[in-house]
Amino acid sequence: MSRVALAAVNSQYIHSNPALYALTRAAEAAGCGDMLQTGDYSINMPVLRVMEELYRPRPEVLAFSVYIWNSDYLRSLTADLRQLLPDTLILLGGPEASMRPRHYLDSLSADGVCIGEGEEVFASFLQRLQQGERCPALPGLMWRGRENQYVAAPRPDLAQLPFLYREADLCQLRSRGKVVYYESSRGCPFGCAFCASARETLRERPLELVLEELPLLAASGGQIKFVDRTFNAEPCRAAAITRKALALYRPGLSWHFEIAPAAVSRELAALWLDSPPGYFHLEMGVQTLEPAALAAIGRPGDWQRAEPLVKELIARGTCHIHLDLIAGLPGDSPESFARSFHRLHQLNPDYLQLGFLKVLPGSPLAEQAVALGLKAEAQPPYRILDTPGMDAGYLFRLFRAERMFNALYNKGGQDGFRPQLLAAAERCPGGALDLYFRAAALHPGVEGLSQQDKLEMVAALDKL
Repeated sequence: MSRVALAAVNSQYIHSNPALYALTRAAEAAGCGDMLQTGDYSINMPVLRVMEELYRPRPEVLAFSVYIWNSDYLRSLTADLRQLLPDTLILLGGPEASMRPRHYLDSLSADGVCIGEGEEVFASFLQRLQQGERCPALPGLMWRGRENQYVAAPRPDLAQLPFLYREADLCQLRSRGKVVYYESSRGCPFGCAFCASARETLRERPLELVLEELPLLAASGGQIKFVDRTFNAEPCRAAAITRKALALYRPGLSWHFEIAPAAVSRELAALWLDSPPGYFHLEMGVQTLEPAALAAIGRPGDWQRAEPLVKELIARGTCHIHLDLIAGLPGDSPESFARSFHRLHQLNPDYLQLGFLKVLPGSPLAEQAVALGLKAEAQPPYRILDTPGMDAGYLFRLFRAERMFNALYNKGGQDGFRPQLLAAAERCPGGALDLYFRAAALHPGVEGLSQQDKLEMVAALDKL
């Protein structure tokens, strides 16, 4: 029997779970690295195959990170592993388990949940396990049957955490074509009500450490994705990181940052405007242009100030520009959402994400949901289903339109459909969103949509 199997179950093959590496480094620092066996899987793999791999070494402990995208998969996996390995301790962590620990103790047949940031808690658990304690009473751990004894653990000092990756880790990620994730900060200065991190104040890894670690990341090649909630929360710091990344340029390497568009400084924009083509991928969280919706979620935003810079970045074409827009926010309506969508669509970003509000457990919005009249899915991903401003009938239509929009605009951009779509949206009486409502009505679904179907549909829309 091996001691501890630490398993990551990702949403796609190309993803890698940084928690796997963070916990491994913490275990090594505590002298417990040899207790761990790690595995990297995805929800697209047959459950039976993953089950066999985890069962074979008969681990004493099975540890999983739970997210909204893998909770259903893990529910099936852990239920069967519990039958096969009745004496194995099942330990959960990750954002989803942290927000609903009692629920997941039951629904995932788990023995314990590591709540919050897990590096120090997990390392302490391993040390106590080494000493023969199976379910030690430690801050940050909630055990089945002892839920009321739970005590929160202090958050780790980001300056003291080791660099996530060994050279061998980066080589393996590169050889498998996976995205490399990196975290230079936790929390966020903004308190957007829909975010599970709304109450987490911004904490940053010292800039000098980050600048030292960037060359190690760059050596891996491929895409380096910062998972910071808001990369440009401090524009001067973001500019320093960007300048260092530019000094590390080489073909095949790229950097992905999540950006608050209203906080983009002219200095930072100038660096991106003059960068090598495709080197930076900027995911900009616009979320909404409707003032009432911005006020309802407590999100700062000045699109009038941000839009000229965003337009300039799109027109220059040096950076891959990804804009996020959320449907179903409190204070939004079909009319105001259509205006926001049309305005962003006609900017012609490389990718426009039409997302739907998720009423995440633990977020301020979830606590206000009843008072605000919000109805959402009871299980992950907790998508919005009905609001006072957008009823279920409208949102179901919008779900269909979103799938068609992705097929024609986001995935169809490479097929050269964009000019026709942009022109048709200008002529369409209801604007860009109405264009995709019409497209969805022309075809019952996107699953059977062939390339010829797309060509004919765009031609029909172009004649509107």
